[in-house]
Amino acid sequence: MSRLRAIWLVARRELLERGRSKGFLAGLVLTEILVVVSMLLQASLASGENAIRVGYVGEPPASFVSALRAVAGRDDGTTEVVALPDRATAEQALEQDRVDGVLLPGATPDQPPTLLFQEQPDSRVVGAVTEAVFAIRLSEAGVDLTPPAVESVVPVDEGDSAAFVVANVGVIFLFISIFSFGYWVLSGVVEEKQSRVVEVVLATVRPRDLLMGKVFGIGILGLVQLVVLLGTGLVAATAVGRLELPPTTFPTVAMLLLWFVLGYVLYSTLFGVLGALASRMEEASNVTTPVSFLAMGAYFLSIFVVLNDPDGLVARIASLVPPAAPMVVPMRAALGAIEPWEVALSVAVTVAFIYGLFVIGGRVYTGAVLQTRGRMRLRDAWRAAR
Repeated sequence: MSRLRAIWLVARRELLERGRSKGFLAGLVLTEILVVVSMLLQASLASGENAIRVGYVGEPPASFVSALRAVAGRDDGTTEVVALPDRATAEQALEQDRVDGVLLPGATPDQPPTLLFQEQPDSRVVGAVTEAVFAIRLSEAGVDLTPPAVESVVPVDEGDSAAFVVANVGVIFLFISIFSFGYWVLSGVVEEKQSRVVEVVLATVRPRDLLMGKVFGIGILGLVQLVVLLGTGLVAATAVGRLELPPTTFPTVAMLLLWFVLGYVLYSTLFGVLGALASRMEEASNVTTPVSFLAMGAYFLSIFVVLNDPDGLVARIASLVPPAAPMVVPMRAALGAIEPWEVALSVAVTVAFIYGLFVIGGRVYTGAVLQTRGRMRLRDAWRAAR
């Protein structure tokens, strides 16, 4: 049997076994539901926070209604003006929470209007109504209220904000996926050692091919989950108006998918190789602690350092360090702070590192995977593979 066929058979087994599990399917559906519900909840809360209902005792002038709506629209909010016949009706409307506040006009043109509230004054209503009243008075006095034209010296790309949001969310998904699917590889290696299933499998498959098949099979499943979750989140955010996706966003999505593949393969291989040194899950957690800290360090580096200085020396160096590149490069790309040649070089360095990891780590895996007499040291596993 050829090596490619052996790797594919192992990958297919992992893909079908994990993909059909109730835990994976239930987790995927539950996560999708949470993503959609969170988007709807945010949209509902934002809409509720920006919407104000103002009562007006008497017939509200058209100038007041238009001025109030202009003020609310500037803050991405909505305004409803309710005509009320008298003060008693206004107080009843406040008590029944049909309006947030009521504007009571002065008895004479010289008397200022009064804003009525049920209890604590609503600062949103006070600010909007006050600004609208001032705008009407200034307009009646002949003051030109046309706002100044706004112009940026450096043109702002409307896609930058959306691309940054996508990259930020994608890096978080990548970080979570590294632990989730890396743990699957780790647990699969240890479970097969404990049950001695690996001894049967290795009768027909080389150890290095078994490791690669596990990584690729679970990786395909992880990529599918990432695409589904990102797609669901983007569609939900766009549908509720929380995010507009200009065409410039899609290269960022493609960059995320590329680095998910590279980052997953890199870290999952490390998890699998180090997991082979352990004979029990309790030992595996201790053995893989350095890898966990490495992934956490890369994530915090992208959030706290690269985000603040994406074109700095630290960010440039981190882009060429394979364990950090999967989380640093997408963030820099979304911020427009990385050149195409840097991306190409970073990909090349990471691919070369992964190849070396399969060669060197494959030998460690070969020497350790059949040893079930407690935890092995790296040196012993290396020597055992001779």
